[in-house]
Amino acid sequence: MTDERAIVFDLDGTLLHYTRDFEAVLSDAVDAVDGDVPDGAVDAYSDAFFERFEACEPEPSLGAFEAIGGDADPRALRDSLRQQELDMCQPHEDAAADLDRLSETFEIGVLTNGIHEWQRHKLEAYDLDEYVDAFVASYEVGAHKPDVAPFRYVEERLDADKHAMVGDDDADVAGARAAGWTAYRYDGDGFGDLPDAIEW
Repeated sequence: MTDERAIVFDLDGTLLHYTRDFEAVLSDAVDAVDGDVPDGAVDAYSDAFFERFEACEPEPSLGAFEAIGGDADPRALRDSLRQQELDMCQPHEDAAADLDRLSETFEIGVLTNGIHEWQRHKLEAYDLDEYVDAFVASYEVGAHKPDVAPFRYVEERLDADKHAMVGDDDADVAGARAAGWTAYRYDGDGFGDLPDAIEW
């Protein structure tokens, strides 16, 4: 049996960092669109979005903007938020170099809770996709981390016997451990100490 190993990264908060508070970004996305939006729209959107997101309903952002009412175009609001989200993200300064180095030895994956096209767009915007052998968003599977299903989906797409999940929150760690993977909690300091810090 071979001992091929894969390092799988979370996206938001790990490969990419938010430079602004999400509530402020959402507010700016709403303000950027012409048309009346009801008072309390930001909080209402968040509640409506996460209800749809957890259920893996199609187009949760669009559905949430439709739910809050007002005469602003829900599709314009969705598109504005997508652009604002992209603008608020940035990779660690050494992310590309670290991924390039790691990809010489390991299979590289990305496993993110989210909608494939939204999340993939973020990765491509910073030219990180070229180092990634498998990209999986939870919506493809119909289940979000820490559910084991997305981890199994990644396993099918990587030529590896062992997998390590690098992520910044409990869902990454708990899901990886439940799937029998090694879990490494990312602390925001880059990836220069990988893979020595991973206890395979």
